[in-house]
Amino acid sequence: MSNIYLIGFMGTGKSAVGKQLQKFLPFVFVDMDEAIARVECMSIPEIFEKKGEEGFRDAETALLKILSKQDNQIISCGGGVVLRDENIDIMRKTGTVVRLTSRPELVYERINRNNLRPLAKGKSLEEIKEMMDSREKQYQKAAHFTVESSEEPVDVVVSEIVRSLALADRLN
Repeated sequence: MSNIYLIGFMGTGKSAVGKQLQKFLPFVFVDMDEAIARVECMSIPEIFEKKGEEGFRDAETALLKILSKQDNQIISCGGGVVLRDENIDIMRKTGTVVRLTSRPELVYERINRNNLRPLAKGKSLEEIKEMMDSREKQYQKAAHFTVESSEEPVDVVVSEIVRSLALADRLN
């Protein structure tokens, strides 16, 4: 089996969904942001502060190249992984890319509870909407399919993903 890449804007539930999805499939769960923080021995905000967004994106691409050489993983990607076409190519060639979407208001509410998201820190709802809109084409370009994660409990989102993977014959 190949990999399942969970993409979407920050706060759409990629990590929560990925952890739950692992219970239904014989896959290992990897949270890219957590892995990058471990490799760099710094928190995500510290990486952004010391290396900038470009340094973080370099680390993200390097990790993605390593992960893509293995199979049977559910990989929760950072919200900006799609900003590099190289990353989109890697994900689409080595697995199924599942995009999670949520209403901007819900995303704003979720990310404001967490100060570990340097690109969202201090942003207004309108600024979050603009960021989401600016990435929309890249998310569409990357995704094999999209699942709405705003109003549904995690287990319902997971069921929809498993159903979509099975219907698309992407579970073998």
